[in-house]
Amino acid sequence: MGTGEEKRLSRTAALVMFATFLSRITGFLRTVLIKNIMSPKGYSDEFLVAFSLPDLTFELLVGGAIAAAIIPILSSSISKGNEKDGWKAVGTFLNITIISFFLLSIIFYVFTPAFVSLVAIGYEPGTEKFNLVVKLTRILLPSSLFMMLAGQCNGILNAYNRFAAASFGPVLYNLCVMLSIIAFGARSVELTTVGVMISSFIYFLVQLLCIWEHFRLYRPKLYLKDETFIRLIKLAIPSLAASAVVQVNAIISRSFSTRFAQNSVTMMNNANRTWQLPLGIFAQSLGVAMLPTLSSQYALEEKENYKRVLNTGLRTVMALCIPSTMVLIVLNREIMQILFKWGYMSNYEVIMNGLALLAYAPALLFQSVVVILNRAFYSIQNTRVPLLVGLGTIGVNICANLYFVNYTDYGAIGTAMAYVITVMINAFLLIIMFSRKTGIELIPENITFLAKTAVVTVISGITLWICKLIIPFPTAESFSVGRKILEILSLCARIIPAFLVFIVTSVWLKIDEIRKILASVILHAAKFLTKGKNVRFRIKNIKKRIV
Repeated sequence: MGTGEEKRLSRTAALVMFATFLSRITGFLRTVLIKNIMSPKGYSDEFLVAFSLPDLTFELLVGGAIAAAIIPILSSSISKGNEKDGWKAVGTFLNITIISFFLLSIIFYVFTPAFVSLVAIGYEPGTEKFNLVVKLTRILLPSSLFMMLAGQCNGILNAYNRFAAASFGPVLYNLCVMLSIIAFGARSVELTTVGVMISSFIYFLVQLLCIWEHFRLYRPKLYLKDETFIRLIKLAIPSLAASAVVQVNAIISRSFSTRFAQNSVTMMNNANRTWQLPLGIFAQSLGVAMLPTLSSQYALEEKENYKRVLNTGLRTVMALCIPSTMVLIVLNREIMQILFKWGYMSNYEVIMNGLALLAYAPALLFQSVVVILNRAFYSIQNTRVPLLVGLGTIGVNICANLYFVNYTDYGAIGTAMAYVITVMINAFLLIIMFSRKTGIELIPENITFLAKTAVVTVISGITLWICKLIIPFPTAESFSVGRKILEILSLCARIIPAFLVFIVTSVWLKIDEIRKILASVILHAAKFLTKGKNVRFRIKNIKKRIV
């Protein structure tokens, strides 16, 4: 891959990462609002559980097909000058999913109580909590259609390399949902849920406007015998099942959480969203940026370039996620207190939220590998392996949850530990299967990098632990702006020395991916702070020395 292509991929990844960062931050703020506005009212658990069926509907009909089928097929057709054929396939898929949605939503609406019994095993049928989940689920079902259509528009934009329009759409959705929670969260959970449904419609409308110029090739027809569509559907069906498997695993964890005390679902959701914040910013954004490049290189049989991009992507993600996992483990209580204590929150509640994050933290590393390898399988147009591996993890997840719930005293936190075991097995199986399918030995080719990164992470982790012992942190008392600022300053005072140690040891051990990230940050920071050519020239020289 040439220097120009590397720069383009780097810029694309940076843009997607920034947009994903905003999306994750706004999504995370939405979670904070649920905790502080809806949780005190006693219906945050039911509100979160009500998303189970709508989310499952989305994953069954669109989900992984966006990355595994829509983007590769349409981008491949565009690059080969067959844009019209690509749109025949994509348009047919879109029409089929709309028809399927109406059929599936009727089933879900009629049999909502039966499905709620599965997604909330801790709620007895006929009770107030159970009936509320049924009511909210039915309100949310139409949002699946808008999210489904918005997701396909998003995939089309990615296929045309319009990453900005595709990446910033979810930010708008999150902002609209936040407004709904602020306006109605403390007054009515039903009105809040209606606001979420309207937010999904606004999201779809904006995404549709962004692709309107390309939509000229769409036809409300079904080209079921079209060769490109047949190829798309062969890729889509396994990927849909694979993405549905991920959602089923999330539903399983949430369902087991309903068996415990009030707000257990909310607590586990808070911890889950926290570790997924760096996952989305690092792994998912890079995976989105890598997929078109990997797909093109595989189609053109550029094997060496393909392997280089994949290994670079894996190493970059792990270079970011491994130290992030360490921070989540060491500072679990402090992180949860800063993020979620904006009202009354007892010290016991802070500790429990911290333990939930501690239990979830290792999932960040393993799930980041799963995200990149799923994209790698999609790029070689193999969606069966992620599907089969995912199906196997459902059984692992159920068995692990049954063990932790019935044979340990970990309570809801056991559901997080079960999830970690599940994604760990998922990651290792994907590594083994991808190596067999492609001949690319992922572990041997990255073992030196992993060893160096592990050493650096341990050294910086010890530094962080020492700073934690030395630098005091405010306990969870009544909320005040001054106390929150003090909490943030204390956290920064602990992290900064560990971060500096991490950077210095990484440069000393010559970990290329970390040095490149550092050099890129310095260069972009210099460009942002000054427009002087001499300064940019000096910064570029510094970058060369670091790398």
